Amino acid sequence: MHDPSSASEGGFVGRDRVCRVVQGLLRGAQQMGWTDESLAAASGVPARTIKSYRVEGKEPSLSNALSLGSALGPAVVNGLLAVIGFGGARSLGEEDAIDPAQLVATVLEPLSAIASAAADGRIDHTERPAVERAADAIIATMVPISSAGRNG
Repeated sequence: MHDPSSASEGGFVGRDRVCRVVQGLLRGAQQMGWTDESLAAASGVPARTIKSYRVEGKEPSLSNALSLGSALGPAVVNGLLAVIGFGGARSLGEEDAIDPAQLVATVLEPLSAIASAAADGRIDHTERPAVERAADAIIATMVPISSAGRNG
């Protein structure tokens, strides 16, 4: 179902939402040890461009988003697809191999950000953007083990 709050400039998928999701996925990749330079080498997307997505929240082209997803693996590809309500992507010919420990480790940092913001019993307007980014990162990471990530 279409979420009217995500639309901008007449599109089904809002630019701001795409930027937040890609930014969250790249921050998650950084937490897992990827540098802009190593990701540039693996994806073919220039390090300076990757930094602009991660730090400034710039909108990636589809080819760059897919190149980054290809380098970072199925969890990130599913995070990108989750923006449009899809999931379950895996490399062709690859056995289903989800590493639950890696999934949990990946969500600890964004979960901690949410817990810190909510420590006073509420999330105010200044905390909201960081909480949304953290929640998007958690959702994107957990798609492979959710019903949305199920194949067929």
